[in-house]
Amino acid sequence: MYADARPRNHENPAIRIETNVAPIPAASHPLSLALIDFWERHRKDGRLLSRAELPCREAAPLLPNVFVLEPTDASARDWRLRLVGTTLTRWLDFDPTGMTISEFYHPDHVDHNAGVYRKVTTQQEPHITRGRLCGVKRDFLELEIVHLPMEGASKDEILLLGCVSIFQ
Repeated sequence: MYADARPRNHENPAIRIETNVAPIPAASHPLSLALIDFWERHRKDGRLLSRAELPCREAAPLLPNVFVLEPTDASARDWRLRLVGTTLTRWLDFDPTGMTISEFYHPDHVDHNAGVYRKVTTQQEPHITRGRLCGVKRDFLELEIVHLPMEGASKDEILLLGCVSIFQ
């Protein structure tokens, strides 16, 4: 199942995020490490963490910094933000839930980011970056972003589970 890619009317559709991040070999932020630990502990018999397992008491402290992406079609050239945690929406000053990355990211960054998401979901391996996001009046913050593959409604539907950890 793929997301509906129709543009939505949001509070500030002119916002375009630019990523200034680089891959790192391993996470170091405690929140990132906690999400990776949760993800690893809930993998069973070679299967990924299931979307159904995410909303639980154990994951509650992680959810404000979590996001979930789904491909808009089989090519996975665009992705829809299916869930965006409350810490992230406050940090952005708007809620991008339901937006596609082509609506959210600066056009120069969409193809690269979609490629990272495709790689994470097809290779089913974590991808971790560190850096800054520009375009949200918070580009002075250093971030660690974790991308993890996650099962959707079935083992054939692979979503992207992410977490943005902010260094103080």
